[in-house]
Amino acid sequence: AGCTKVGETHIYSGTSGWVSTIIDKPAVDIKCMIAGVVAAEKGKYNYFAEMETASKCFEWVKDHIALDEIGIYLKKQNITEDHERIYESLYDYLSETIKGAAPGSGGVLFTPWLHGNRCPFEDPKAAGMFFNIKLETGKTELIRAVLEGICFHLRWMLECQDKKIRTSQSIRFAGGGALSKVSCQILADVTGRRIETVPLTKDIGAVGAVMLVMVGKGLAKNLEDVGKLIKVQDVYEPNLSHKEIYDKNYSVFKTLYKTNKKSFAILNG
Repeated sequence: AGCTKVGETHIYSGTSGWVSTIIDKPAVDIKCMIAGVVAAEKGKYNYFAEMETASKCFEWVKDHIALDEIGIYLKKQNITEDHERIYESLYDYLSETIKGAAPGSGGVLFTPWLHGNRCPFEDPKAAGMFFNIKLETGKTELIRAVLEGICFHLRWMLECQDKKIRTSQSIRFAGGGALSKVSCQILADVTGRRIETVPLTKDIGAVGAVMLVMVGKGLAKNLEDVGKLIKVQDVYEPNLSHKEIYDKNYSVFKTLYKTNKKSFAILNG
């Protein structure tokens, strides 16, 4: 993602999701389940907070909430039999569709714990849920609530990191989740941070491997130098008009695990 300097933070949203900040000394937060993992460069650590399912939740939406729309969708589009194109275009379609739902999803909340959770609480029995559904709730609100729920949880981990270290105001956002401009803007609005995306966002693991090889082969002095080669592609600034609604929903989101912990244990024990 190009975050190689001490103090730089990046967020990844793929099957799983994480918040990682470069630090120059070991740090551990046992309460929030965050640790400074030894980095590739001597004297640096990745202060790392992880969630089990991030964009995997959006895939779940595609498979279990939106599938009945695919027939309609395909008829409207001139798409070849290339399944990869259909797959990616459908995610674009869903992202565009949820623009029809207002920020806050009509008060509907989603917990992205479809495979348990690690940070800021570790519980393999935790599960996903939609909370506060009403008669007027539609599919667009449900789908938007999933993206907002992912971003609420990322904000939670980001704020947990800020208890021990200082995260950066500008955050690089990478992974498949960063392909959606709607997701990028929601993340900016929910966190109140400037969100920056990078090229080849689905392949940043391979890009990182190349960066390490460049340093190892002497083609770059260190990772900080080679990190400068990773340029910003798009920038998303927080829309402050959405702050009040997101802050309100987020305050409730953080209570949902505590109030349902015993129920998760009974149902999934």
